Amino acid sequence: MAFGPSCSYALIRVLYGRKWSDGEAPTALRYYCLYVIVLAMNGTSEAFLHAVANEKQLKHSNGSLLIFSGIYIVLNVLLIHSAGAVGLIAANSLNMIFRIFYSAAFIRHYFQDSSSFAFDQCLPSGWAVLLFSGVATLISERIFLDRENFWPTMFIHSFFGVTCLCVSAIVIYRRERSFINKIIRFREHVE
Repeated sequence: MAFGPSCSYALIRVLYGRKWSDGEAPTALRYYCLYVIVLAMNGTSEAFLHAVANEKQLKHSNGSLLIFSGIYIVLNVLLIHSAGAVGLIAANSLNMIFRIFYSAAFIRHYFQDSSSFAFDQCLPSGWAVLLFSGVATLISERIFLDRENFWPTMFIHSFFGVTCLCVSAIVIYRRERSFINKIIRFREHVE
């Protein structure tokens, strides 16, 4: 998802041609890549909430989801009317962000007596490298990718993106090696 926003135009241009790449599709894909991150965060946080909450807390959660659904409908109408497909993605993203904040408040309350939990520990250890790579490839797109002289500049931009991807993968692998090995050993034990 770190590389999706900066590669959306080039990907649509290569796959579908200039007719589609010069329209709304690359922008919608760019925002959709960011939406997937928000969707994953919401899924994880709500799964935890539903796994550990008692009956009263679940009823309160369902009530809040009803309120968030009402807000979502209003946002959908307003944002689709003003921004089209990007507005739809923005409305969905805002709905998920509200739900994430609700779940985060529950999680913070759940772990209030524990000093062993912190939200920053939930992030992969290479998140800063991914963030840097995402920003660097967005800058690369602005500097190198020329829509009129697409093919030569697309290769320069793609080379820069692949280089950032390789550096990110190496850093994340080195930092997460013990976790990856635990998963491999667990899978071997289960099979």
